[in-house]
Amino acid sequence: MRPPTPPSGPESLEQDYRERMGIRGTNEYSDRLDRRDMLSASNKGPILSTGGKPLRPFTLLDSRQTIQDGVFRSGHNLPTMTIDEYLEEEKARGGIIEGGGAASGLSPEPDEDNYEKGDAETLKAREWDEYVESNPKGAGNTLNRG
Repeated sequence: MRPPTPPSGPESLEQDYRERMGIRGTNEYSDRLDRRDMLSASNKGPILSTGGKPLRPFTLLDSRQTIQDGVFRSGHNLPTMTIDEYLEEEKARGGIIEGGGAASGLSPEPDEDNYEKGDAETLKAREWDEYVESNPKGAGNTLNRG
């Protein structure tokens, strides 16, 4: 009851593939991925049924001319403003920090007569030392490893 075994060899596999795909004869072979006969067979018939349901996939296009205009367009979005325009806009939004230079690296000399400011800095330094002692380095989230 077993069907006959097909002959082995690469020729038989190629022939089986061509029979499944409906290709008759070797002179009709083409390297094209979008064969005309397959595309035309799928494009026959109406797109929508009488009830309004789509019968086959389709793409809505604006117009043929817009597609033709986009053929030689770049594949990425082109810039919409120059760098100078962008920097002016960022400056208007406040996204650019101004200043700097050699004077920005110098720290102001502390006023020795202002005891309140000195006490506040001392308390801040003590609180930071206590925090560092109570939270040693590497004691953060250990991912439930204990």
